[in-house]
Amino acid sequence: MNKEDHQIARKLVSTYLTGTQISTIHLTGFISIELINLYDATIPDISIRIETDRLYYGDVESSKDWVVRHMPKEEMLHLIVTLHTERIIAVRIGKAAPHLFITFSSGKTLVINGSDTYYESWAIDMTLPDKGLVSIVAVPSDELAVFASDNTMLHNQPHE
Repeated sequence: MNKEDHQIARKLVSTYLTGTQISTIHLTGFISIELINLYDATIPDISIRIETDRLYYGDVESSKDWVVRHMPKEEMLHLIVTLHTERIIAVRIGKAAPHLFITFSSGKTLVINGSDTYYESWAIDMTLPDKGLVSIVAVPSDELAVFASDNTMLHNQPHE
């Protein structure tokens, strides 16, 4: 994975997704989730587009044998609806493959597969006040891409 894009993406998801919760769910050819932060009105508009059907939900910290699996769309939708009352307490992106790890207030983690040979698995879109639209995308071949409407401002940000 491109190290610079991975660092930018990691910082963005941990900064803006932590503390949010699911507000709206759209179901088309894929599942789109809009997030809201009820405690911080300065958090930008954020949506997660899930284009994969491979997920895991459970305790990834104590279970070393967890694995993403194919999940029927009805089961995915039911799971996501049940998560709408929980706050997101941590978000990270895998290092070897761009799996998206979203930990909820229950302590359980939703893992969205980021590894696909031909298709984008997931994407996060956020509208940042002084940077415009920023998209973080798990692209084919275990890669991660970050796109911004003002690319120079995004890349001039200090990284952790």
